[in-house]
Amino acid sequence: MRPTWAEISLDSFKSNLGEVRKLVGEDVRIMAIVKADAYGHGAVRVSETALGHGADMLGVATVSEAMELRRAGITGEIFLLGSIDPQEAGIVVENALTPACYSLDVLEALSEAAVKRGKTARYHLKVDTGMTRLGVGVGDIESFFASASALPGVILEGVFTHLASSEIPQSDYTDYQLGVFREGLFFLGELGVKCRYAHSANSASIQRFPDSHMDIVRPGIMLYGSGGMGEIGLRPVMKLKTRIVQLREVSPGTPVGYGGSFVTGRETLVATLPIGYADGYPRALSNRAKVSVGGRLAPLIGSVCMDFIMVDVTDVPGVCVGDEVVLFGDDLVSVEDVSSWAETISYEVLSRVSPRVPRRYV
Repeated sequence: MRPTWAEISLDSFKSNLGEVRKLVGEDVRIMAIVKADAYGHGAVRVSETALGHGADMLGVATVSEAMELRRAGITGEIFLLGSIDPQEAGIVVENALTPACYSLDVLEALSEAAVKRGKTARYHLKVDTGMTRLGVGVGDIESFFASASALPGVILEGVFTHLASSEIPQSDYTDYQLGVFREGLFFLGELGVKCRYAHSANSASIQRFPDSHMDIVRPGIMLYGSGGMGEIGLRPVMKLKTRIVQLREVSPGTPVGYGGSFVTGRETLVATLPIGYADGYPRALSNRAKVSVGGRLAPLIGSVCMDFIMVDVTDVPGVCVGDEVVLFGDDLVSVEDVSSWAETISYEVLSRVSPRVPRRYV
């Protein structure tokens, strides 16, 4: 019953998913990315909504994230975007998860687990085209499949890459990466390696690079209402809210918060809000952010504490204890505003909203 919560609009999520479908057409499969607890929005409810309203499959980062969905009764396709440990191969096979693969050690473990259980494990080969994070280099594909082709119980279902700079307007790097990826696909064909899917498109490239759509697209941040480009009509899905728990009038020259990093310059009405960095509200917002209260913007004063922040509501008429305050997600304060003040990105602001903040679905 804590007076701090994240309000999640499932209708807005559905609308954003519909915008993706408009961009890619009916023939391209949509993998809704729900890793990091669906970017802080609640993986189970969001996944159910995604699969029920046009998504074909789900993308997570880890086996534990996938198992949360399976335990919740979600039976749809789940793709593992990140790395897996060979010791997790049995869980992957038992639960019909589809992993990214770039390591023969992992593929050998999948093969052993699949044969032991009398099953076939599907995997997607990750090709590194310039992210320099995970993946097999194009020059190493031949040697990889020289060993992989001899392994029983595993089948190559897809090949994919990750684009590093698709959100940067002046960058030619995406065109370069797509070119390298096409070379890799051509090389696989020359080797006689066949697969069902090729995919490369994240949220930015879905919007900016139609050639990247291929067989599957992987929208992430755009499903949650951020990262829009051009005329696309994305709607914010999360509103982070709290309520005023104390109002106090103080005189000029009063220090506020730890270290007195803010000192009032006038008679000030200070509102205390029960949210802090333990809830995922960045400490970097100290003395920088604004919140929305009573249809007005009110500045954050003093340092962000673990459990509280203070704001100056002197200029908000009729303000009372118990009034609702929006930290981000309404027309006055967006998640992009908060990420700019914190000198970070909206991905981090959303995914850092703590599990101790209840999610309320509307």
